Amino acid sequence: MKLPAIFVCLLIASVLNACAPHDTQCAAIPGGGKYCLQNTALIPAFETQQQVDITFNGKHESMIASIENDAHGLDFVGLTLFGQKIMHLRYNNHDASALLSPDKRLDPALMLALLQLALWPADAVMAGLDPAMQLEESAQARHINRGGKVLMDIQYTDPAIPYRQLAISIPAAQMTLNITSLPEEPSATSGLEP
Repeated sequence: MKLPAIFVCLLIASVLNACAPHDTQCAAIPGGGKYCLQNTALIPAFETQQQVDITFNGKHESMIASIENDAHGLDFVGLTLFGQKIMHLRYNNHDASALLSPDKRLDPALMLALLQLALWPADAVMAGLDPAMQLEESAQARHINRGGKVLMDIQYTDPAIPYRQLAISIPAAQMTLNITSLPEEPSATSGLEP
């Protein structure tokens, strides 16, 4: 089975950092540095489904991400466009784990770190970054840097609801992710009279 581009990229990043001590709460970031996952209660609870269009090394892949966050933890489920579950990651505010992964070498904390770097409040992100990394933020963008080098560039279409539509570029991995929240499905009972 061919792995989607995002898994290949994350797998490469995980393998490149395999010599680092394994920490289920911290992830090595492509390009250098690490990020330690922060408490899920630092942002309001939310649930969303998103289409993630990934460009990696000139190739294009898409997947559906189902994300649930509350004070108890963060769940990330990756699905094919046909609805087949290919990944299920969980962070319980202590450890990141893969309940289902396309490859055992994939660091579950890495995908969850990318999510938090994009969506958690700036002060929480700064607390999770290693000391050599910096966060620059404006109303519509966030940049993660290390030694003057951009590790991650995040652009928001709607800063009021940042997960609605955003683009993430990770130069060291030659990867970009264009993420758009999918419309909520109407309730099965909506429009029906009792």
